[in-house]
Amino acid sequence: MKNGILICILLYIVSNVSAQKKKIYIAPDDHTDYMWTSTEEGYKKAFLETIDYYLKLNDSTASSPYALQSKWNCDGSLWAYTYEKNRSSNQFGHFIKQMKDGKITVPYNAVVNLMGIAPAEATIRDMYYAGSLQRRFGVKMELAMNMEDQVLPLGLSSLWAGAGVKYSWKGVCNCATKVGGLKSRTNEIYWYKGLDDQKVLMKWNSILIYNTHLGGYAEARHLDKSLMLGNQLMGSQKYPYSILGVFGKGWDDLQTTTLEFVDVATANTNKDYEVIVSNELDFFHDFEKSYGNNLPSETLSYGSTEWGNSIASMAEVSATVKRSIEKLRAAEALYTMVSLKDKKIG
Repeated sequence: MKNGILICILLYIVSNVSAQKKKIYIAPDDHTDYMWTSTEEGYKKAFLETIDYYLKLNDSTASSPYALQSKWNCDGSLWAYTYEKNRSSNQFGHFIKQMKDGKITVPYNAVVNLMGIAPAEATIRDMYYAGSLQRRFGVKMELAMNMEDQVLPLGLSSLWAGAGVKYSWKGVCNCATKVGGLKSRTNEIYWYKGLDDQKVLMKWNSILIYNTHLGGYAEARHLDKSLMLGNQLMGSQKYPYSILGVFGKGWDDLQTTTLEFVDVATANTNKDYEVIVSNELDFFHDFEKSYGNNLPSETLSYGSTEWGNSIASMAEVSATVKRSIEKLRAAEALYTMVSLKDKKIG
């Protein structure tokens, strides 16, 4: 009898130790489909107004617990560049401070391009401004994204990792494609590894419904539905983890300003289930610490899509862009020679 009671107690302890509290990180961002929704001037205005809004909102929740503090995620370094060029040094200093405090995240990529059709040189140059932020201000840059297109090039992971990228998330468009398997991916999260063994932790969930739900490029568009789907996914055979990220609000909208994420996190957190307003990096840090040593890896090319083929078919236009990129080399060489003499431009 005593042995039976002891066994029951031990089983109870083991079950409680092994049971992990579910955590869903929800991250607001716009999907900057640059020049799709508006003009260059329209996007500039949207970037500036959106950043101003979230700087203020983030400050207003600074005394709340971390999980309930407002955060904002730029999906390209063009946001930071635009803000630096069009706001005062004090305002940009405020922006940088929030980056350092984990309230605003800026990725390496300038915008969410179709990187599979970009020359390697263009991909590297695309990260220059983000790198300058690191050097000038000591901010942490760990994220890069290749969004909406239904495939992912093999070599991109090596270019990213070589520049310092550690994490990425991909949401795709369940549209205009013959690519299969989007609704049942082999791995929902994995090490995206190049042929040189450099790797990036990649979150790329299966599309469960549409672009505005888990797996799409606006996963957090309808938070209540995505939270329900995420709660069902966690701990399943397909996703045997208790930590999940649900990212992206704006979809193809020009501008997104909302209090929703703090309200949803507050309303849905309980003793068994925590919802965290995320800067996206916090999800990856938590997930890597918990599961990074036991994740599968993928070293493969998913091929091209109709989107890439369409652009590749414009041979002369594409070649013009490539030649323009190559001309930058001569300009940089001249700049370097001048900077050796004129230290003001170094």
